[in-house]
Amino acid sequence: MNRIVRYITLFALLCTAVNASFAATTTVKGTDNTYIGTTLYLQTWDDGWQATHTLLDSCTVDANGNFQFTFELTETRKAHIPLGHYTGSLFLEPGKTYEIALPINTPISAKEAINPYFQAEELLVSFTNLSSTDINRQIIDFEDAFDRYWEQLLQEPIVTPQLIEQAIASLDSIFPASDHAFWEQYKTYRYALMVNLYAAGAPDLSISNYFLQNPVLYHQPAYWEAFDAIFPHFDRISGLYSNQPLFELAIMQKVESNDLPLSKLDYIQTTENKKIADAIRLKKLSQKVGHHIAIDSLTNINGETIHWNELQFPKAYFLFTNSQLNECRADVAFVEKMSKKYPNKCLFLLIFTDESTASIEQACHGLKNNYFVCSLQQNPMLRTLFYQTYAPAYYLLDSESRLMQVPAPEPKNFVP
Repeated sequence: MNRIVRYITLFALLCTAVNASFAATTTVKGTDNTYIGTTLYLQTWDDGWQATHTLLDSCTVDANGNFQFTFELTETRKAHIPLGHYTGSLFLEPGKTYEIALPINTPISAKEAINPYFQAEELLVSFTNLSSTDINRQIIDFEDAFDRYWEQLLQEPIVTPQLIEQAIASLDSIFPASDHAFWEQYKTYRYALMVNLYAAGAPDLSISNYFLQNPVLYHQPAYWEAFDAIFPHFDRISGLYSNQPLFELAIMQKVESNDLPLSKLDYIQTTENKKIADAIRLKKLSQKVGHHIAIDSLTNINGETIHWNELQFPKAYFLFTNSQLNECRADVAFVEKMSKKYPNKCLFLLIFTDESTASIEQACHGLKNNYFVCSLQQNPMLRTLFYQTYAPAYYLLDSESRLMQVPAPEPKNFVP
């Protein structure tokens, strides 16, 4: 046991290495005719729970299918391009130019649009100019080798420290240590997962040697994958107090899983963790009756601004809808009838989740009054306020914009 502790501590120390870095212009470009006219966004998550993100750049694919992102980068980051059914991912290093190929444009299906648990399938994008030493190639090759040793360990009757040490030593002989901090961190926390296979020492052994004495790596995906696999089985949170950011992460994970009350988030102090705590709190509260929805103003599909505090209504019925879904078309028809039947009892607001403005306009063509028709594209803050991206979904608010019913009855069963 002492040998493996000494061995994994070496890797834990490596993860604290920091490379001096300066902002450098980084470019990602490519050509794909299936995305002509589509606006693409290149973003990176600022934490592994996706509470906050940074938009690196956006661009509209031109008539020839060409696209290009250009931005300043100071450190290696994993980035994402939301692509409907897929999310394209890649690792970026400052100052480099990447030529990529996207998966064929596949919009979210009607079934996926009404599924609140749908998550876009993540795919590593294809590269046309990737060198053998690029971090994307290194991670691809490492994951292939890691999976082989992982499967071998799982086939053992008992996973011993010696077997784990042998597997880590073999991987490190194939992928020797370097001065690339992000790469060393990535390997280190993949090894943390492997060490956690030793049942007699799990999860304490991995936590004490990989997490407790080291900083939280907010931008390292391997850190978060290991954290999410290891910490749900750890209940002695007070033992983490010497590492306050880590201690707070453990608390937040327990709140997220409903093992601790939401009030525990009030004790989060570190700057990075406060952002995560705010996102968790908002997610929890967005589905709680009595929660105040802080709406300032909305932009309708005509481009007109609706100032929320100027409206006078006893109730507001929010319908998140999508023109591509048969269920939603019927809902829209019901809402139109009710807005005429109960003009003084309730305000009915249609919020389209469609990506296409043309689809929304076509769906609203028959409406006599589209003043209270909006889209998520024009009002992206609604995603955060309601923690809502799918359709159909129904909410009822009172005159002070507090949630009255979550979910509210569907339109055909709703009476204000």
